[in-house]
Amino acid sequence: MKKNTHINKLAALLSATALAAPVAVLADSHDENERVEVYGFVNLSVDWEGYDGTDDSEDGDLAMNTGSSHFGFRGQEELDGGLKAIYQAELEWTYTGDTRGTPGERDDEEYTYYDDANDEQTGYISIGDSFITQVRDSFVGLEGDFGRLTLGRQSLSNQFVWDGPGADWIAQVGTPGEALGFGTSGRANNVIRYTNDFGAIGTVLSLVPGHGEDPDDHAYNARATFNDGPLSSAFTLWQVTDNEGDDFTLISLAGRYDLDFMVLSAQFSGQSHDADDSDHTGASFGFMMPMGNTGRIKGIVSQFMSDDDDDDFTTVAAGYDHIFSDRTELRLAVAATINDEERSSTPHTHGMYGPSSGVDPAADETHTTVSANLRHSF
Repeated sequence: MKKNTHINKLAALLSATALAAPVAVLADSHDENERVEVYGFVNLSVDWEGYDGTDDSEDGDLAMNTGSSHFGFRGQEELDGGLKAIYQAELEWTYTGDTRGTPGERDDEEYTYYDDANDEQTGYISIGDSFITQVRDSFVGLEGDFGRLTLGRQSLSNQFVWDGPGADWIAQVGTPGEALGFGTSGRANNVIRYTNDFGAIGTVLSLVPGHGEDPDDHAYNARATFNDGPLSSAFTLWQVTDNEGDDFTLISLAGRYDLDFMVLSAQFSGQSHDADDSDHTGASFGFMMPMGNTGRIKGIVSQFMSDDDDDDFTTVAAGYDHIFSDRTELRLAVAATINDEERSSTPHTHGMYGPSSGVDPAADETHTTVSANLRHSF
């Protein structure tokens, strides 16, 4: 993985700030109208990656993975006229200290260049593991009776892939993110977003200037949510131009229903794309059943139906969550991904950094993993 210079600089700045001042000082406000919160999420799993490797790769083995672990700070300031200034800065942090796999790590990265005689040569760049892997949702905005307006890096496919069964499988093996998001980025830069609630109905409108190949290729988003009693649902629409200049539309519809003894959930996503063989469909179905006050069992089935030949996959997972407290959980899961001839997906998708056992998963295989996942919010 190549180092991202601007992320590393931001990481160094935040690390220096955190070392120079205790959390209590960071949380102290400049005046009585301002509040700052430091927060984070630590999520690590020990996984048996029973993945068949390609001809050039060994099979998977025991490994440790991290998913969506992050830290950040957010705050608000009370302004005149009932307004609030709001802000957030958030970084994804690899708590394993390892972003490229446990065994078979490389201290350098190969690249191609041309010498003075225009002959192709191979060079190597010395690299190490980057603890900071990406900038997550980070923005500034205003909030008041009119709603909420935010500017910055904000969710794209992460806005909707967790609406249905995925709410019970965030950053865990078996997540439906790949089946429902079609490889679209979880977040987008330069998002202008307006949010408002009308009782049980929530609305979101987004504009992403210059998101595509050309300066006038903008992305547009509309979203509506409903949450009342046992029923919650969401409809999401994205219109995007990709880096090749092709337009595509993403649509997602999800719902969850609480039967008291069990929560049932379902989600459907579709993509209409100008590029050939890219009109994909995804679906996911799940259940979650509480077990007393400290546990829950759950299951999920997700299907990706590709417009391309022999490129479908199905992921099935079952799990048990032990709830130690509001902030600490142990999650156990078994998951398998069944691939078509041209597909090599694994249960580690969308928000997970696996597989980390050094394996390059083969196509046309069923890839299975057993996972013990400890997570803590602060």
